[in-house]
Order: sequence, then C-alpha cells, then structure tokens
Amino acid sequence: MGIARLFLLLVMVFASGAAHACSAWPQPTLPIARLAIVTGGERIQLTVEVAGTEDQRNCGLMGRPRLLDGTGMLFDMRPAGPAFFWMKNTPETLDLIFLAADGRAVHLVRNAKPFSETSVGTNQPVAAVLELAAGEADRLGITLGSMARLPWRKR
Repeated sequence: MGIARLFLLLVMVFASGAAHACSAWPQPTLPIARLAIVTGGERIQLTVEVAGTEDQRNCGLMGRPRLLDGTGMLFDMRPAGPAFFWMKNTPETLDLIFLAADGRAVHLVRNAKPFSETSVGTNQPVAAVLELAAGEADRLGITLGSMARLPWRKR
C-alpha cells in the first residue's frame, strides 16, 4: 500500500471517529421509561428513552430523527454534578431541562441550536437532564421549579 493511500485511510478512520463520540452512531433505541412532571399543579406524562451509560450519554440524540410530542431523552447524570451539553451531530433544535437530585428543574435551555459545538448547561449539581423537541418546555408549561418524578427515585 502506498504512503498516500495509507495516509488517506488514516485520515478517514480518524475523521469518522471524530465525527461522533459514541460507538454506535446513531445509537439504537434505549430503555424506555415514563416520566411524570408536575408543573403549575398539572401532572404531565412523558415517554422517555433513558441514557444511563457514558456511551449512551455521549451519543444522546446525535443523528436521530425528530422527537414526537410527549417524548424525549432523559440523561442519568448521577452522581449529581455540573452538566454541559453540545448539539454536535444533533439535527433537531431541542429544549434541555436540568434536574436536581430531587427532580426539581434548576436550569432550562430553550431552542439549543442544531449542530452547535457551543456548550450549554449549568454548574449547579444536576442528577438528570431531559431533552425535548424545541418548544415542548413552553407548550407543557415546564419552568424552573417544576418537579419531575425521576424513574430511579423511590416513590
């Protein structure tokens, strides 16, 4: 194999690995859970995929088609700590709701820009982050202080 072909092969391998930070891109469907959120006295039920491993969190919604109303992805960030996300390889505008260990919404990012490599998030300790289609947080009335019943919390 000539040096030029070897160089081209190495560039292709490294470029494909750099294009995404997960091993199965786009990742397959994850475990499904029901997520209840209480906001303004109203109880909302969502169906969410749960990204519980580091690789699942790294993949997130990269390369995924549009989320349907009432669905999302819940990132298990335990143990709680600061959380920052980017939208690289994510084709949809999203709302991100950052949840403390007790399920309380402590930070919101609305309309995170698709394909952006700019980090968005919070230094506040969060145990989970919920990603919804853009506009869903407002449509559902999710605000700071809204309470989510995280699937792993005791009832």
